[in-house]
Amino acid sequence: MKIFLLFTFSTFFLSAFEQAAAYAHYDKILTHSRIRARDQGPNVCALQQVMGTKKKYFSTCRNWYQGSICGKKATVLYECCPGYMKMDGMRGCPAVAPIDHVYGTLGIVGATSTQQYSDMSKLREEIEGRGSFTFFAPSNEAWEQLSSEIHRNLIDNVNIELYNALHHHMVNKRMLTKDLKNGMTLVSMYNGQKLLINHYPNGVVTVNCARIIHGNQIATNGVVHVIDRVLTAVGNTIQDFIEVEDDLSSLRAAAITSDVLDTLGRPGYYTLFAPTNEAFERLPRGVLERIMGDKVASEALVKFHILNTLQCSEAIMGGAVYETLEGNTLEVGCDGETLTVNGVKMVKRKDIVTSNGVIHLIDRVLIPDSAKQVIELGGAQQTTFTDLVTQLGLASSLRPEGQYTLLVPQNRAFSDDTLQMDQRLLKTILQNHIIKVKIGLNELYNGQELETIGGKLLRVFVYRTAVCVENSCMVRGSKEGRNGFIHVFRQIIKPAEKSLHEMLRNDKRFSTDCGKIYSTARLRNSYEPWVTRYLGCKEGRKEVITSLKTVPYFKIGKRGARG
Repeated sequence: MKIFLLFTFSTFFLSAFEQAAAYAHYDKILTHSRIRARDQGPNVCALQQVMGTKKKYFSTCRNWYQGSICGKKATVLYECCPGYMKMDGMRGCPAVAPIDHVYGTLGIVGATSTQQYSDMSKLREEIEGRGSFTFFAPSNEAWEQLSSEIHRNLIDNVNIELYNALHHHMVNKRMLTKDLKNGMTLVSMYNGQKLLINHYPNGVVTVNCARIIHGNQIATNGVVHVIDRVLTAVGNTIQDFIEVEDDLSSLRAAAITSDVLDTLGRPGYYTLFAPTNEAFERLPRGVLERIMGDKVASEALVKFHILNTLQCSEAIMGGAVYETLEGNTLEVGCDGETLTVNGVKMVKRKDIVTSNGVIHLIDRVLIPDSAKQVIELGGAQQTTFTDLVTQLGLASSLRPEGQYTLLVPQNRAFSDDTLQMDQRLLKTILQNHIIKVKIGLNELYNGQELETIGGKLLRVFVYRTAVCVENSCMVRGSKEGRNGFIHVFRQIIKPAEKSLHEMLRNDKRFSTDCGKIYSTARLRNSYEPWVTRYLGCKEGRKEVITSLKTVPYFKIGKRGARG
């Protein structure tokens, strides 16, 4: 009779649990895993295991079809879904797993080290008895990964230290994965210590950044979730950690200068990518001093390292873009066991959990565009221009307190002949690409004139599908820095030197009469219709039209159209 009642209870619980599947990411992913494994028999789930590791995941569609997790090949495994078990001679997992109290369930799910420590610390009686508990039970591998010093301290004092440590993994009510909401804070059974819950869209559920690897193991007096690491007590804020960590003194100085440090002491859920002192030392000479001397730039720098969400490393299974407090975005991904930021391996230490977020230590400083000088905004396709500006001494004329706009040609716009020009002429060409004021793309309008630092006026032409300056049109890639914008162009910009009237007058292919009529026509809006009608006065109509079309734009002046 007892066996029948337990079977009925567990069947009811599993049924209720499955009905809730549509409401939690973890359970949705679990449902997909069932579907992928339906050919294996009832109640079988398909998992992916990263090759060369013991890490297993119920995978998202993207990871499943890519056949990889964090860039590493993953093999497919088939296991009984939570709550079910195999039976000899039958396909799949047709039987409901036996249900026991929390202590017994620890053995059923293979968390035998946690079960053993529960016995040693006199916790066994409590989790075998009356009550309703959630036990976040470290796996056997999690205990093995614990530092030998901490492990020894726990074992040497089982009745206090080990007992308290295990209580820190418990909550005094049953919480299934569907109940574990993202951003939730639970109170553990040890001294009211907080447990930070994150439930991510990819189905990963973490507790203080420890991933649930085997969830929803129902017990008669609660539920067991197996996790991949041993939890430690969390009390300090991110601010507290920065203030006492010697290796973050440079970051601390920048955070104090920018008044951002206090923000990291407030309640919330932040992720800080914290550059070490070594990372700051790797910056080019003078860059750190300039940024630290500019409160706006230092604030942008520090905020660019902070996400307004809590991103544990175990929840990152592929690249994703996150907005920073500075306003721009970072791409956070992974390569095997290593986190990447903007595609670069730079995380030295991860998952330092605090009461208001998590810290990942990185070995590079991330500088946002808003903290850069305008000359520093050039990307990989604009290095020819920026290198020439530096080599020819123009970079020094771009004062940090000034305002500029750089019209930067792509690298391929610079031919070998251009690069071999006399340096004085080349410097003049570069000066024609530096505007005296800071002007964004949305501030440009048709007919606008932009004055360069060389004294030239450049004309702006706005079309339905393009914005052009003189003979060159923009491509994507505009950026705003601390003291200016850069806009990227297809070609080197060539300011007009002669009016169209002067060009026609000096062209021997035109008769005197043609020149006179052109002079009086003034070409108010368009040159081609007039030229087409009038070119009967001289042979070579096609050649002349072609010649005129090499003059890209015209402007009406007091003396006529200018090219």
